[in-house]
Order: sequence, then C-alpha cells, then structure tokens
Amino acid sequence: MSLADTLQAFASSALNQSNRAIRLNWGKAQSTLDEVLVVQRIDIKEGLYTGIEGHLTCLSTRSDLPLKAFLGLPVAVRLVTDRGALHDICGLITDVRAGQSDGSLATYQLTLRDALSVLERRVNTRIFRTKSVLDVIETLLKEWQSKSPALARAFDFDLSATDRSRYPLREMTVQFNESDADFIRRLCRREGIAWFTAAGKRAQDTSSAREASLPIHTLVFCDDPMKLPQASAGMVRYHREAATEERDGITLWSTSQQIVSGSVQRASADYKSGKMAQSSQISILDQGEAGNDLAQLLADNVIDVPHAGDSHDDYQRLTTARMLSHELQAASVEGAGGVRDLAVGRWFELTGHPEISHQTVEQRQFMITRLHHRGQNNLPKELNERAQWLFDSSRWSSSVPGASSVADPMATSDTRYHNSFSCVRRGVALTPAYDPRIDLPRVHPITAWVVGPQNEEVHCDELGRIKVQLQGLNPEDHAHAQGAGASGTDADSAYVRVSSSWAGNGYGHDTLPRVGMEVALDFLNGDPDKMFVTGVLHNGPNMPATFSHTGALPGNRFLSGMKTKEIKANRYNQLRFDDTPGQISSQLASEHAASELNLGYLTQPRTDGHGQARGEGAELRTDAAAALRAAQGILLTTYARNKATGQMLDREELNQLLGQCTELFKSLGDYAGQHGGKAADGAGQNALAGAFKNWDASSTNGSQDSAAATATAAPAILAFGAVTGSVAVTPKTQLTYAGENIDQVAQQHLQLMSGQRFNATAGQGMQLFARGTGIQAIAAEGPMLLQAQNEALTANAQKGVKISTNENEVLITAPTIRLVAEDGSYIKIGAGVTMGTKGDIKLLSASHQWGGPSTEQATKTSFSNAPTDQRFRLHYPGESADTAPAAANQSYRITLDDGRVIEGKSDANGLTELVKDDAMRILKIDILKPAL
Repeated sequence: MSLADTLQAFASSALNQSNRAIRLNWGKAQSTLDEVLVVQRIDIKEGLYTGIEGHLTCLSTRSDLPLKAFLGLPVAVRLVTDRGALHDICGLITDVRAGQSDGSLATYQLTLRDALSVLERRVNTRIFRTKSVLDVIETLLKEWQSKSPALARAFDFDLSATDRSRYPLREMTVQFNESDADFIRRLCRREGIAWFTAAGKRAQDTSSAREASLPIHTLVFCDDPMKLPQASAGMVRYHREAATEERDGITLWSTSQQIVSGSVQRASADYKSGKMAQSSQISILDQGEAGNDLAQLLADNVIDVPHAGDSHDDYQRLTTARMLSHELQAASVEGAGGVRDLAVGRWFELTGHPEISHQTVEQRQFMITRLHHRGQNNLPKELNERAQWLFDSSRWSSSVPGASSVADPMATSDTRYHNSFSCVRRGVALTPAYDPRIDLPRVHPITAWVVGPQNEEVHCDELGRIKVQLQGLNPEDHAHAQGAGASGTDADSAYVRVSSSWAGNGYGHDTLPRVGMEVALDFLNGDPDKMFVTGVLHNGPNMPATFSHTGALPGNRFLSGMKTKEIKANRYNQLRFDDTPGQISSQLASEHAASELNLGYLTQPRTDGHGQARGEGAELRTDAAAALRAAQGILLTTYARNKATGQMLDREELNQLLGQCTELFKSLGDYAGQHGGKAADGAGQNALAGAFKNWDASSTNGSQDSAAATATAAPAILAFGAVTGSVAVTPKTQLTYAGENIDQVAQQHLQLMSGQRFNATAGQGMQLFARGTGIQAIAAEGPMLLQAQNEALTANAQKGVKISTNENEVLITAPTIRLVAEDGSYIKIGAGVTMGTKGDIKLLSASHQWGGPSTEQATKTSFSNAPTDQRFRLHYPGESADTAPAAANQSYRITLDDGRVIEGKSDANGLTELVKDDAMRILKIDILKPAL
C-alpha cells in the first residue's frame, strides 16, 4: 500500500475514534472535532492534592487548525476498559502546540488540566467575613461557575464527603495576593481537608444521561476517607504481565515505610486571656523498636499564629490533623499495571497477592492517591512510523511503553496502556501536610483605611482593636456578603489589634487610629488572617499636624509632638515641642478656654518657623478657672535655684527671714507685756515656723502607702517668698481669714491705709502698744469717739495729760466727778460740790456772784446690751447661702472654744439651736452623717 493510500485509509478510518481504545470526547464540539483530530499518545498524571496534568499528542490531516479554538475546551480522555466500558479522565485544554507536519499529516499536542489548576492563573486579594473554610470554598467555586460559562459547563464541585459541623466560622479569612487555587489549597491543608479531581458531575447531581456523558470533572473535598466510593475496577487481581490475561491486573506491588514524627505539639498565643493555648497529639503508629525510639525524638513542635483555633477542641482538631498528615506518609504502596479504570480518590480490593490475599477484607482494600497513565493508540505500521518521526521532529519525548521510531513487532493489540500508582490502605486519613513556612503566601506590610459605623469617628472594642478596609479590593468580589470587605464600613474586617509603644494592665500609650486614617498593616507569623496595625501614615487627605492651627511643613519642621482633634468638631489638644535653635520650648494645651502650660522660650504660634517672642520661663494660663492644689503644701518663691539645683523645697532664705520675723515678734511682744501691755500670742507662729523648718522631714520613699500616710501627717503649708517684694492687688474686695491667728510683722513699718473707713474689731480685746515715738490718733475730719461700754476708760501719762479744744467746750460728765491732786486736795462734784485740802483754798477773781440753786443736764450715752447669741443655717449647695435650699432635719455638733458641745438637728428652715453666751465665742460646726 502506498503512502497516499495509507493516508486515505487514515482519513476514513483512523480518524474515526469509535474503534479506538483511547478516545476523546469533546462534548458539544464532538461533531466538529471527532473527524479532525485523533489522539495517538497520552501521558496523564492525577493525584491527591495535585489535580490533573496531562499531555495529549494528536494527529490530524489538517495543519491549519486554529490553536486558540481549543483553549478552554472541556475534553474527556476515554479509556476502553477490559470489560468494554469507558473510563473518563476529564479536564480543560490549557495549552495547544502545533508540531511538525509533512504536508499530509500534522501533529498537535494538547495540555490537559483540571479547573483548580487552571485557576492558578487567577491572582486576587479579598476578605471573607464570618465564614467557615467550607463556606469560603463554596463561595469561590460558585463564583467561578457564575462568572465563566465555559467553566460552568465543564466543572463541578462536591463537599458531601466533609462534615461541616467540624469547621467553625472564622471572623476573617484573607486571600492575599495569591491565586484562587493556592488559596483553596492553603485552606484545605490548614484544616486537614483532602481534595482531588474526579470525572463526571457530583454524585448528588440529577442531570440527564446525556448531560452526564459530557466532559465534566468535579473537584471533590473530603475529610473522611470512608465516605469515598469504590473504583469501577472493583476487585483487581495481582498477576504477572501477560498478553493472554482476560482482565487487566496489577503487575507490580511494592510497599514502603518511613520514619515519621511520633508526636505533634502546638502552641498558640491567646491575647484575650494572655496565655498560651497548648495542644499535643501522640502517634499511634508502631514504627518498630528502634523506629519508635527515633520517632519520639522527632517531635513536630511549632509555635502557631495567635488564636490558631476557635476553641480548645478546634485547636486540638488542627493538631490532630498535623499528626494524621505525618501518619499518612509513614506507609504507602507503589504499584504498576494495566488497570484502566482505577481512579484517584477511589478504592479497590486486591486479590491474588501472596502476602495480602490471606488478610481480612478491610486490609485488602486500598485507596488510590496518585495515578500516572501512559498509553497510545496502535496505528498501521507505515502510518505509525511517519507519526513517530513527526513527534520526534517536534521534540515531544515519549515515556509511553512501546513507543519508538519503529513499531514493536510483538505489539499485536490495538492499544498499549500502562499506569503506575500510589495507594494507602482504605481508612487511613488522607490528611494533607501543612507547613506555614511553605504554604502561606509571601506577605509584606500593606496599607488600609480605618473604618467604622456611620457617624463614628473612633470605633473600637474593649481591647482597643479597630476595623480596617484594605485598599484596592474589588467590590464585585464582596457582593456575596453585601459588600462586607470593600464597603467602607465596620463590616470590612474583624477587629484588628493596634501596635503600641507601651501596653500594660490598665496603663500604656494608647492612641487609637480614627476612621478615615491610613494605617500600615503587618501580619503575625506571616499569616494573612492575623493582621495588626503597625503605624499610621499621613497622606493627601490627612496632612501632618499643624500645631495651634498655624503654619505647615516644611516651614515648621522644628516643631514636633501630638495634636488631637475634637470628635465631630475641629478644636484640639496638643503636646508640642519646639526645637528651634536658641528658642526651644514645650507646650501642653487645650483649645477649650485657651488653657495652656508653656515652658521655655515662649512665642506666638509659628508660621514658616517664625513666631513673635512672648517671654521666657513658664506660663500657666486659661480663659476659665485654674486651681493649684497640693496636699503637702505649696512653696512659691522667687529665690533662684539655677539649673534646678538643690532640693525641691529648698527655702533657706525663707527660713532666715522667718527666723527674723519670729525674733522681732517675740521681742516686741515681750516688751509690751513688760510695760503694761498685752504680751503677743506666739504659739501659732512658733508652730508654723517649726513646721516650715521641718517641711523636708515629711518626704516619702515614693511608695503609694508611704505617700498616703505622709499626706495626712505632712504640714499643708502655703509659703510665699519674694526677693524684691510681692504685690497683691484687686479692684474688688480682698479677704484674709485665719482660723487661729493672723500675725503680720514688719522689720520697719506696718502701714495700713484705707480710702474710706478703717474698721478694726476684736472679740476678746484690742491692744495698741508703741515703743519709741508714741501713738498718734488723729481724726482730721469728724469727731473722735473713745468708749469703754462695760468697764472704765483709763488714760495715764508719765508727763501730763492735756485736753483742749479750739472751739466750743470741754464737757466732762459723770454721776460723780473727782479731781484729786497729789497732796490729797480734791474737788468732788456730784450731790453738790465738795472741796477739800490741807492747805489753803484761794479764790481769785475780779468779782463774785452768788445766787440760788442751779444745775445743768448733760446727755447720757447709752450702750447696747445686745447679747452675742448666734445660730447656724444649714443649706444645700447653691449660688448663695440666702437662696440655697435649706437642709432640714440634719444632725449637727457645735463645739465652743470653752469646750462645751451642743448637738441637735436642724429645723424646717435649716436653723440650729441658739448658742447663748455673755462673751463672744469661737464656734465650730460639724454636719453628722446619718446612721445606716
């Protein structure tokens, strides 16, 4: 037969796949491609966790086939089994190569992949909220089907071999710059879920028989191998390879074992409890005496990401999954043969093996985990040689048994097929290995926006965690969750921890990022699900701080610090440091009432680095009220301690002045007492001077207990010391009050001036004593009045008493008036006039007039006898005591300075009992708490 005749025969029969043992099913494209392309050689690998990858080497009489027409087409490689059934291997065409052609015969090589492998080329970043791992997988796979009709026609998925109750909802699962395929594989490896590709639609599908024959493959997920079905091969016999066998069999069976870790230990930080969650699992494998000894040394100890498990039980499940993945590697079987209807994820029963046949049925059942198909269709010798030459010219190397440039004369069958496989005993967990060092995607710091509920500027939980929105996410990817992940709301992420320079129990440095701020995110342990905020970044919408709302960078580059913003307003609080050369300062300020503490070189707020000078030193100012409160005293002094030398309460100069004061006070007071005056009461001054001198002795060691004890015992002194004088002025009333004494002492003059009246009142007597130039009491205008309303008025002088008036008269009136001279001579006026002397009485006058009786009356001064009786009025706080509500029925205790105590309850008007006494008394009142 000539080559032309051979090619003609090829066109009429060889391209008709109905009589070939290896066929292609193109589904809806079958009628178009069935007579155009025939598969000659296959090399296909299937595997648990790896999917499908195969090369289909084909022949055609056309060299002009459009390659892109094949891309994405679903196809089933159909193997005719030993019982005449068809066993499919389904996938998608992802790569097409045109090989050599001799003008009559053309070659093509197609690459077959499963859908999951195809999706390795779809890279994305997205967030899934409050979904379990199976929810995430299901969401992704359904999206594939909805977005790609081509994929929907060729692909299905099956979760029926998993137990959804085992997988808790995760607050946040992140796909981070990784392909959909890698993302799904990572999730499955972490959770201990096996996956593989099976031909046909999922078992629960109710499609018609015609639809079931379409080249569809299903991505199967499994966490229980006992839920997986038996392979269509059923029972498979082990025997030597021979052409006379009626049934396909296994011709090579090789078992292997290896040492694996004997234990798994995991630790995961739980930041909510502040403890490490611990989980461990011991292997139940018997690896032999020496093997067990080594296995216990080969512990798989890993520190997991924080909060790796949803609960203790969930974390134990993950730890057990790590152990099961080790045990899966401990023992396996490598086999080879010609059984065409073996399939990954399906089990078979082995018969005829001398070592296995006598074991129980369960021990003879094995699960396929890897399968490598190699085969070729047999062609007429002349055509086969031509095809092989074209394959070699295209450099498509072949690992197919029997393939060579010359047809094997021993090959009498219509097909050549061989496979190799790996399997484990049925029931062994098919748990994949998970190594975060390998399986986690490469992460790097990224930025995000802080988000929160509408109208909230600061949003956090009790741990100070915030919500963020990753930048650049596609809203379409998050439509399944009503936009959560890319909505700009608090639904976009789980709560994310915020890094701080200091974080303790109830103390630390906490500045929560606010909604709208841009933050930098990093990932704990390199896990995309464990993001945390490392810092906050300025950007165009969020420019650097303008301290005091003035200036900008780079002009104010010497300013640094912290400036906050009032929630839902624009006022600020700030801690500002100014490091301008020669003009350094710091400021703690609140825009409320313009309250500021300014230290250093004070200036107006700077613009472009310049600000008008305001002074140097320290300034505390506010437009509202200010209070300075110290339980252990306050020292205000202008005596310098340059560069903060000495102790805090250094006051040597004040002690010296106080010593001079007490000495002068005592000496003059004693002098007055020695000369008929009242000696000064120095007890209060001496006590105060002693406390002031020993002020330092009350300092503490810094502990809380010692500080509290000292606060009650330390003298709460308010001390002023001014080097060049002090001024206290007010246009209104100035009040000075002391519960005991007010001692005013001057080394030179004590001068009291009043523009109108000068009132001096004393409850227990008043004394004026002067040494030196005497006392002058002058009324420049108006009368001068001296009264002793209850006792005598005495005027004594060493050298005489002079009473005179320039006008009117000198009137002396009394019930009896006596004038007594030193020699005893006297005149007594009252009830008549009586004169007496032991000497002469001389009356010298120009004339004498004697008449009848005559008298005059002088106005008698009346004195008030009003008592000193007083009572208190108890009232609640108010603007004034007169308008505040009365505190009725309140228990009180009044203590008098003579020791008497009066107790009672206020009346309906808040008034206490009347306190009566002939003399003025000092009273103290205590409001008593009601008995419980």
